Amino acid sequence: MNPFAAPVTAVLTAALVAVSALTVAACDSVSASAPPRELAATRAPVTEATPPDVVEPAAAPADDESAAAPTDDENDTVTDPALVLDQRSRFLGELDHTVREALATGEIAEIERGHGGRSLAFKITLVDGTQGYFKPEQSFSAAHYYSELAAYYLDRELGLGRVPPAIGRVMEWAPLREAAGGDERIDEVAVQEDGTVRGAFIWWIPERLARIQPGRRWDKWVRQEGSLLISPYQRPREWSNAHIPTEGPIAEDEADTEERVGELTDLILFDYLTTNVDRWGGNYTNVRTRGEGGPLIYLDNGAGFTAGPRARVPLMDARLHALQRFRRETVDRIRELDQGSLEARMARDPLAPFLRARHYEHLFIRRDHLLEHVEELSGRYGDAIWL
Repeated sequence: MNPFAAPVTAVLTAALVAVSALTVAACDSVSASAPPRELAATRAPVTEATPPDVVEPAAAPADDESAAAPTDDENDTVTDPALVLDQRSRFLGELDHTVREALATGEIAEIERGHGGRSLAFKITLVDGTQGYFKPEQSFSAAHYYSELAAYYLDRELGLGRVPPAIGRVMEWAPLREAAGGDERIDEVAVQEDGTVRGAFIWWIPERLARIQPGRRWDKWVRQEGSLLISPYQRPREWSNAHIPTEGPIAEDEADTEERVGELTDLILFDYLTTNVDRWGGNYTNVRTRGEGGPLIYLDNGAGFTAGPRARVPLMDARLHALQRFRRETVDRIRELDQGSLEARMARDPLAPFLRARHYEHLFIRRDHLLEHVEELSGRYGDAIWL
């Protein structure tokens, strides 16, 4: 079933009133084949001391549309702060609060161990038919549950609407552990003292997700001049200090849709902001569209928002500098990005706060460098940089 088609009144049942903590989010299109396990939903709170350098969430401005009660005639009022209706919180144009509410509060019917990725995750089916992909907190360095959540909220703050609906949720570890079977990665999962696990619950998109493979032939779409030693779509394993070029045809193929070039440039800018180095690895498995020739979606954002000392990463800088064409509206939204508003948006998640002061500091350092790059190109090429 498509959760967006379901009326909000079917989700806001009397059981929601008894819920005291939300924790969930959903997507990723990895197949799963392990036998399902049944369990009851849980929303036990996580108790953890706030790290000393965690940013206290800023209060949302009184006139901020994201803090206002819903006014859409098609939607009932949502009272929980984590699900307050926000007209900018849309996935591919559709309001996403209904599916996020299902992910946050829905009773769990089946659990299957996920397959296809390096980290351990679980495909979960709720009683109402909604499906999600639960990425638990774990020690694997490229699987940050908080990065999945931060990417979702940043995407919505920028008004891109490409990251599938997601929300933080706490689940009992025992049923997940059973579904994992003998998976050797279970030791990487961070289990709380009360036997729960926190993580990102991401909507499992029901339609087929088609893979696209840009390669070097797409470089000319996003360039003003010359050939490149590195492609903006270059895989991490092909990057070196020598900037070895990607192999492949260089023919000027036509884009498959009118929007594709703009979608790709937006994705590169978004990944630069989040430092998601893993987008173009794994035979482009994380570069997918919703259906053949459909809109580009931003899957698998768990490798971003690292807490390391560097605000910028050489590979990501190279990808950004290879980019010479942009959507003006996207650059404007990035320029207008406000830290207080972003913090207030993230503060509504059940697992907030999950970013540290350093994460925000580095994000805005990258934002400023991105804008400097655009300004430099604007001075060189004028309005030719705009798609």
